[in-house]
Amino acid sequence: MAKIVIGCRLPNGLVLTHPISGESVTLAGLHSSKIIGSTHVSTEVDADFWEAWKAKYKDFTPLKTGAIFEARNETEAISKAKELRKEKTGFEPMATDGKDPRASGVKKADAK
Repeated sequence: MAKIVIGCRLPNGLVLTHPISGESVTLAGLHSSKIIGSTHVSTEVDADFWEAWKAKYKDFTPLKTGAIFEARNETEAISKAKELRKEKTGFEPMATDGKDPRASGVKKADAK
């Protein structure tokens, strides 16, 4: 049974369900990493499972944006994660300088 490495850049991971068999695979998320500042967490997945899931959910936003991605091995996963560093997942911490578009109108509290 061939395996493939799936990198996940989401904080809590993701549960993938096979479109035919209903089998589930849980992708570990960044919060499960023991490395502070990790850019991704990898999970080995059966290659046939992944191909079936990817074909069914090819328009799934995290797949299209690189929040989850495939690699042949851990070395390739690290390389791909480095390439994706500047791509936003939408789950990054908010900037505290008032320039984060997600915080429109939010002001920093007084430091009293």
